[in-house]
Amino acid sequence: MKKIIYLSACLFALVASGCKKNEIKQLGGPATGALIKFIHVAPGTPGLDGYINDTKVTPATIASVTDNLAPTSITTGYTYNNVFPGSNYAVTTAGNTVIKVVAATNVPALISAQTAAPGAVIGTVTQATTNGAAYSVFAVGLPGSTTTPLTVKVVQDNFPTAAAGKAYVRFANFIPNGPALDLGGTYTPTGGASTTVSVSTGIAYGALSDFIAVDVNPLSTTSYVFQASSTGTTTKVGTVSSAASLAPGRYYTLIASGLYADYAVPGTSITLKATARPKLPTTDPVTRYPEIYFNVPGLIYYTNK
Repeated sequence: MKKIIYLSACLFALVASGCKKNEIKQLGGPATGALIKFIHVAPGTPGLDGYINDTKVTPATIASVTDNLAPTSITTGYTYNNVFPGSNYAVTTAGNTVIKVVAATNVPALISAQTAAPGAVIGTVTQATTNGAAYSVFAVGLPGSTTTPLTVKVVQDNFPTAAAGKAYVRFANFIPNGPALDLGGTYTPTGGASTTVSVSTGIAYGALSDFIAVDVNPLSTTSYVFQASSTGTTTKVGTVSSAASLAPGRYYTLIASGLYADYAVPGTSITLKATARPKLPTTDPVTRYPEIYFNVPGLIYYTNK
């Protein structure tokens, strides 16, 4: 079985003891191998576990959820709109790399209806990988859908050579029941005026743009506010919750996630909502439905490196 190594710091703490053949290590310096990152953007789907060459590499996490109308905490996998590792990539021996994503087994087991059974395979891909190359593994799609089904999409991350005064942004559209999207950004350089730029246009569901250079302050971060719109229109599709701070020489992925419209999961009584879960009145049971039933469209972003 091939050894997996974690680079740098992660979103999650991983504690290991002893010295075993399949021990997972975390290094502060560079390592030789293929670089892999897992991203969960499948709306309405519970926590996930990621495997590389049959070794589970994503750690267990503690999540606060609502179950059977009551709040509780569970041990689960990496959750919706989150990435692992949170910084840099996991490292594995290059070659024909088998990548598998499955629904996590929640502890304790949940009573509320879920859209994927524990252990259900979301997708398996055998990816030809090379030393030093980076790959993003996206869990995407809709449970039960025949047109945009739950699946795993693996993309090689091709980073252009960094230039002075530039950060690099790519845009991914993973709203499975929405239109093609344009992405624009607004920023104010130090000592300058507010400026709006077009980052990418016509990105259909399941597609990603290349990394595109955007201007940033040469010696400090620059606050951008990004907005996705239906292609060729001014119809907004969500907003980033706060300004994205871009640093020179860094690479970022922005993702349109969530639902464009409500979606009834086939074969279940679950309807995934494209709106936020209501907070009032507290007597309404809908205010305590599971969080995964509500998937507001919007933008998330993470730093590739």
